[in-house]
Amino acid sequence: MSSISMASSSSRYLSHQLYYQITRFFLFGYALCAIAFPDAGEVFRAGFLLLSLPLLYTHWPQLKKDPIVWAFFGVIIVQCLSWANSLMHIPDIANSYPHVDRLAKLFLLVPIGLALQGRKDAVITLAACFVLGVFIACYTQSDFANQIHKLLHTHRVDFGLKNAQYTSMLGGVIAIISAFSFCLVDKSRWTTRTFFALSASLGLALTLVSQSRQVWLALAIVIALTPALMFMVGLIKGKTKLLLGYAFVCVTLFAISQSDYIQNRALKESAVISSVVQGNLDNIPMTSVGVRLNSWLAAWDVFQNTALVGLGENGIGYVISSSEKLSELKKTVPMYSNLSHLHSNHVETLVAYGLAGFALILFTYFQLARRCFTYRDGADNNKALAFFCIAFFIYWLTINAFETFNSRSLGVFAFVIISGCFYSLASTKNNTQGED
Repeated sequence: MSSISMASSSSRYLSHQLYYQITRFFLFGYALCAIAFPDAGEVFRAGFLLLSLPLLYTHWPQLKKDPIVWAFFGVIIVQCLSWANSLMHIPDIANSYPHVDRLAKLFLLVPIGLALQGRKDAVITLAACFVLGVFIACYTQSDFANQIHKLLHTHRVDFGLKNAQYTSMLGGVIAIISAFSFCLVDKSRWTTRTFFALSASLGLALTLVSQSRQVWLALAIVIALTPALMFMVGLIKGKTKLLLGYAFVCVTLFAISQSDYIQNRALKESAVISSVVQGNLDNIPMTSVGVRLNSWLAAWDVFQNTALVGLGENGIGYVISSSEKLSELKKTVPMYSNLSHLHSNHVETLVAYGLAGFALILFTYFQLARRCFTYRDGADNNKALAFFCIAFFIYWLTINAFETFNSRSLGVFAFVIISGCFYSLASTKNNTQGED
C-alpha cells in the first residue's frame, strides 16, 4: 500500500465517529475523576491526551487559521524568552532549560473542543461529569460529617478540596456551567434540566459556606452586569426590560449584603483596606488582605525591571525571597512557612512572563469570548453561549486577580473543561448538530 493511501486510510479512521466517542470516553472520565479519584483521573487524562494528538493533525487545516492556536505558539516563545532573560539578569534562579507548561497547559481547551465536535449533548455530558466529579470529591476528599457539622455552626468549610479558596472557585464555576447547561438542554428533558438547576443551587451554596471573598466579589460583579450582558447579546430586548432587570439586581444584591453572615466575612478587614486607600502603604499589617497587598508591592519592585518578558516561573520565588516582609513572614508565621505564590495570577504572570505573556493570555480570553459573541444571532442557544462565556471570563479574571487559580492544577482543570465547552460550540456553526 502506498504512503498516500495509508495516510488517507488513517485520516478516515481518525475522522470516524467511533474514534471521537472513545476519545470523549476518556475526557468524560477525566472530568468525573480528576478531583474525586485522582489516580483514576490521571489515567483518563493520559488516555485523552494520547488520543487527542491525532485530532490536532487531522484538524490542522482549520487550526492553523485559529488565533488561539497562534497564541499557544506565542506563549511557548515568550516562556523561552523569559527563561533566557532570567539567565542574563539573575542566573542563580534560572532553570537548566525552559519550562513551557505553566502557560501552555491552559490551551488544553483546544483538544477538548475538538473532541466534543461542537455536539450539544457531548458538552452537556462533559458539564455533568465535571459537576458530579466535584460533588463526589466533597465526600471522598473530606471528613464529610465533620464538614457538615462545622457548616451548621457557620464555620468556614472546604470539603477537602485543597483549601476553601478552591472550594469557592469550583462552586462558582459549577453555578455558571450548570446554568448554561440548563439553557442548553431541550425543555422536554426535564430530568436533566432539574439536575442542572439543583447543581447550580448547590454550586452557589458551596461559594457561600466556603466564604472566599474574591469569589463573592466576582459573582457580585457578574450579577451586576447580567442585565447589560443579556441586553447586549439579545436575550432581553427593550430598555424597559433592561431597567426592570437592574431593579431586580439592585434589590437582590442589597438584600444579600444586609446578611450578618455576609457582612461579618466581607467587612472583616475593612480597616486594612481603608488604611491602604488613604495611602498608608508602608505599614500594611500581615492579615489575609495585607499579605496580598505586600506581595503585590514586592512584585512591582521586581516587575518594573523586567517588564517585557519577565524572569520565568522562578521569578515568583525571587520576589518572595527578595522581600524582607515576605521572608520574615515565612520565618515567623507557621501557616506561611511554605509561601510560594503571590496571591494573584495576574501579578504572577507579569512577574514570570511580563507584559508579553500577560497580553497573550488576555488575547486568548478575548478571542474565545469574541467568537462566542459573534454566534449570538439566531437560536437562543447561541445567545446563551455568548452570555455565559463572557460571564465566565469576567468571573475568572476577577478571582484570578486575588488568587493563583490559573497556575494551579485544580484551577487549570476547571478552566480547560469549561472553556473547552465554549470553544467547541463557538467553533461549530451548527452547535445543535448530531447528538450522542
